[in-house]
Amino acid sequence: MTDTATLLAYEIPNALQQIISIISTNLLYPVMIVLIILIAGSLIELGGFLFEWRNRHRDLGRMEESASRAREKLEQSDPEGAFGVLGQSCSNSFVHEFLYRIAFLHQGCSDRGMLEVRLEKLLQDINFEMSKKLERSRFVARVGPMFGLMGTLIPMGPALLGLSAGDIDTLANNLIIAFGTTVVGLMAGAIGFMVATVRTRWYKHDISDIEYLSEIIFGDLGPGTGVAAGYRANRAPATPMPEHIPAPLPVVRPKPDENDRLGVIGTIVSRSGESVHRALIFSRSGLISAKTAGSILANSALWMGLIVIVNAVIIVAMNVGGLNVPFNYLLLINLFICAAFVVTIYSLKGRARSRSRDLEGMPVNKILSDDGSNFEVPYSDIKRIEIDKSRNIKILTSGGWIEVGRVEKSSIGAMGVLHAVLQDRVVEV
Repeated sequence: MTDTATLLAYEIPNALQQIISIISTNLLYPVMIVLIILIAGSLIELGGFLFEWRNRHRDLGRMEESASRAREKLEQSDPEGAFGVLGQSCSNSFVHEFLYRIAFLHQGCSDRGMLEVRLEKLLQDINFEMSKKLERSRFVARVGPMFGLMGTLIPMGPALLGLSAGDIDTLANNLIIAFGTTVVGLMAGAIGFMVATVRTRWYKHDISDIEYLSEIIFGDLGPGTGVAAGYRANRAPATPMPEHIPAPLPVVRPKPDENDRLGVIGTIVSRSGESVHRALIFSRSGLISAKTAGSILANSALWMGLIVIVNAVIIVAMNVGGLNVPFNYLLLINLFICAAFVVTIYSLKGRARSRSRDLEGMPVNKILSDDGSNFEVPYSDIKRIEIDKSRNIKILTSGGWIEVGRVEKSSIGAMGVLHAVLQDRVVEV
């Protein structure tokens, strides 16, 4: 009995304590590694958040006008013109994505009920993509403080042992780890929480705009349980129409002009170290590629090389020539170079947008003569158009492949006109 009591009172608790101590002590470095990954991920999310905030733009009046004009063109059996008008509506990324995908709704679909089902599916897919984009920042916001707390508690055991043994160095080192992991975990969680909170508000606004646009464009869908039906359920009952309604007048559509614009897509091409902005203009006769802006100063490799050279020269001067440059000054020089690069990029984009608007109002012949690199490809000569995951566009003609560049983020919504005009020749790879 004595041996059994001793086993239950001392040996088993000591064995369990040692097991827990070994497990918790061995978890310290994995927890620290995870915290480093979380803080790096939160900073990446913060950078993406700032970039998205800089590119967000909402013009409800313009969206309403574009949707109304698109509805009129659909009623006139002009889907190409409708999706071309929608593509010019400037809005946020998920609204751009909705306008881009909406071009597929009418393809091979003559039944209004099926059209409503497709619309509902498109809205659900976009909603799922919004939730997926929010998962990363929400994960960091929840997990960061947890791992920070783990990193705080694990070193406290060795710190207390060091305190009891009078080992001040062990106590100090473990407390530094404990407080440091707490700060890192809370910082990662704070960034993730801020990004998730603001993006949730943004995306709720975006889904509201998407449903509003879908109701304007497809508000005459048949009865059902979709978005359009939900909106109609909240409306007042329509006024009864008279029994004898005069026959509607036939719609007279103007004769198409080759100078009519179905849509414009902005692209970026890098050639010979120069970053060139081009505009893909969809006319009635063909696809026009026109240069809108270009500069070698917009090449990121050039600026990275400049940073490397400047830092190398300063370091050599400090080690060989005895030059004393404080670290803060060196950091300021690098930040100044990065700021100059950002200003150059945005200045070039501004000139490209301004020139693109000017080209939209020009006749085809004047656009082609405006720059020697401008060219037109007739639709009949286009055999295939490939769009990869990076949004690079290649056109296959009888003369071979033509690289027209990578689609700018602000022009994603305009890509619906590409599918509307060249329905069976667009392939995503």
